[in-house]
Amino acid sequence: MYHAICNVDQLSNGECASLEAQDSAFFVVRYNDQWFAYKNACPHLGLSLDFVPNQFLVPDKSMIQCSSHGALFEIETGECLAGPCTGQSLQKVPFEIQQGQVCILVQNA
Repeated sequence: MYHAICNVDQLSNGECASLEAQDSAFFVVRYNDQWFAYKNACPHLGLSLDFVPNQFLVPDKSMIQCSSHGALFEIETGECLAGPCTGQSLQKVPFEIQQGQVCILVQNA
């Protein structure tokens, strides 16, 4: 089932939005006018990546950062490039743009 997470015009480049659905958390990132969607769980300990809601990126907005231990993830792939989970990746989530909304696919989350 698809769940709307935000309107496409709600986020500028380098901004994120999050959603909780079916007992799991998800987030999307708008980066270089593209969209990326991930489950909000660090592969190291399974903790949420954001300490402050919707704050997933480093200050220059070039990477996703885990607020718990500082692991850095590539936005486009979700791959961890630095930190205790180096070489692992965030779990990608399928999404679609439907009637001006970014909608993520939540399957038995």
